[in-house]
Amino acid sequence: YVGRSFFSGKNIRVLIGEVEALARQQGNHFGNATSSGKLVYSPLLQFYLTPAYNTLRDLQGTTDTPGKEVSFPVEKVMFSKNDDIIDAAILAKQHGPLHLVLAYQAAKSVMLRDMDNALKYTNLYMEHFETNVSNMKYGSIWSIFYEALITFHFMRQTGEEYYKVRGENALLRMKKWLRYSDWNFKNKLLLIEAECYNTRKEFDKAAKCYEASIKSAQEHKFNPEEAIANELAGIFFFERESYQKSRIFFLQSIQC
Repeated sequence: YVGRSFFSGKNIRVLIGEVEALARQQGNHFGNATSSGKLVYSPLLQFYLTPAYNTLRDLQGTTDTPGKEVSFPVEKVMFSKNDDIIDAAILAKQHGPLHLVLAYQAAKSVMLRDMDNALKYTNLYMEHFETNVSNMKYGSIWSIFYEALITFHFMRQTGEEYYKVRGENALLRMKKWLRYSDWNFKNKLLLIEAECYNTRKEFDKAAKCYEASIKSAQEHKFNPEEAIANELAGIFFFERESYQKSRIFFLQSIQC
């Protein structure tokens, strides 16, 4: 529920409140010593709620205030940082939460334009999860979406064909998934196509796809993806020295 709500664009403040409430409930039953003295931790709290909470707070720009009570029971988990949770999930072969926390980290890094870390997390995803099959899983939708945006970005930055191949493979997967739901995948595919055309220097086609992606995301209420599409369009037009148009897209991104 939390993962779907995050990627579907639920209000961050509302979702933080829901995560805190569920985490406190879990904390009441776990993280305490048994009669043998061994601590019992909640896998839900450790591997699912903690990384979601960290991601939401980072996007909201929340920092802890000294002396202020924290609503999330951080004392009831072994690992409080997402990178530590990733390492623990890999060691324990917890593939479900690993898949989700890597998607959170890649998404957050793209949203904050921390592209080096975005590449780090999508590389980890590629390392630990098979991506050359067409079977669609819920978490894979966003992992592949961000994989495409990240790798096309680095193709333009480095000129390395390796990134172009990865981006085009992700594009092909999204095209296959479009057959199942135009509503869910159209805006994502259009944005990936825009980035692909931009990488190929087919700028007229790229411009049309950026604007079409924004329109589709707006119509289907994918607010985070509408914001990302506007920001990428703003960057694209800024690089083309169309500064007034670029400014409009950046402002729309902020409003989203």
